[in-house]
Amino acid sequence: MVLALSSSRPMGVTILAILEALAGLYYLITGVGDFIAAAVIRSLMLAGMPSEIVPMLPRVVGSMLIIFGLLSLLLAWGLWVGKGWARMTALVFAIVAIILSILSFHLIGIIIDALIIYYLTRPNVKQFFTK
Repeated sequence: MVLALSSSRPMGVTILAILEALAGLYYLITGVGDFIAAAVIRSLMLAGMPSEIVPMLPRVVGSMLIIFGLLSLLLAWGLWVGKGWARMTALVFAIVAIILSILSFHLIGIIIDALIIYYLTRPNVKQFFTK
């Protein structure tokens, strides 16, 4: 894959798209790792528990992470090519992240997501997503 920068794509959008793609890859790899952990747990039959109960949690978490990973990659693509739905989705995710950061007293997260919201509402950025 060649990372050719479009002359009309703002640099911040490029950075957000790349970071979102990296997060998606991380979720996918972690999800697959959870499935591997479930298989190992099942084969070991830890603590004499029934084999269907022990590996259930890693399979559920792994499935969720794989879904999140695929959605993150889709969002990264949408940001990269300037889809309007991707901008709106990124804004919603940033708002939800701010709420979660407030609940967990995570000041850095609040600042980063507030900057993302500010950036995605700038006129030149909005224009890129309205092609």
